[in-house]
Amino acid sequence: MRTRSITSILLLAALISPLSAQPQGAASGGGPVTLAVTVSDPSGAPVPDVKVIVSGAAARSSTTEAGRIVFEDLPVGLYRMRFERDGFVTLERELTGRGAKPIDVKVTLTPVPPSPPPPPSPAALVEAPPPPPVDAKLIVLDMPAFIEKNYVGRATGRITALGCAAGGPGTLMQINDPVAEHAHDEADEFIYVIAGQGTAEFGERKEPLGPAVFLMIPRGMAHTLASGPKKPLVLVSIRAGEPCAG
Repeated sequence: MRTRSITSILLLAALISPLSAQPQGAASGGGPVTLAVTVSDPSGAPVPDVKVIVSGAAARSSTTEAGRIVFEDLPVGLYRMRFERDGFVTLERELTGRGAKPIDVKVTLTPVPPSPPPPPSPAALVEAPPPPPVDAKLIVLDMPAFIEKNYVGRATGRITALGCAAGGPGTLMQINDPVAEHAHDEADEFIYVIAGQGTAEFGERKEPLGPAVFLMIPRGMAHTLASGPKKPLVLVSIRAGEPCAG
């Protein structure tokens, strides 16, 4: 019985001895740790002169050559790595170092976006030249007398200038035959009907015209004008925004 007890004690001692003889690093995950760092830009080209700062279980710092650097003999543990270089966005990364096999750390640094151009200085601001002055004069007309003096008669139509100012020209229009479809790209047209009857067409839309009817036609809108049974169709047109004729 005593001999069996001694044999058991010797067997237990033999099992414990190899465990106690193992290196401390191997029991905790192996070591030392090696970090093999590669730094490139978004195109894959290596980025030299990147300052790499390692902190955590150990502290190291160095600069990449041809985009590479190796940190050796680091203890097992948690690490934070910081990558800095002028012209690139600073990057940080965390990793756990364990095992004797080198750990590949591949990093892509993004270039700093270009700064927006500075606003022009007040001295550089150049004001647009003012529009040429218009020699506008006060105009007062007796419209019935003016129409009688410039009556269209049997002609297809007649346009007579009334005057022009910075806001645009004003004309007297007398229409016997329809005015072909047209648009004023740079002027809004204001129309006031004095006499006669007719229609204004805007695509499929038709509007009847008669004395005291007012129209505002935005620039760029195609339209036609036609007289009705009572000819001529007499109206005043002001094209706001159109320059005066030279």
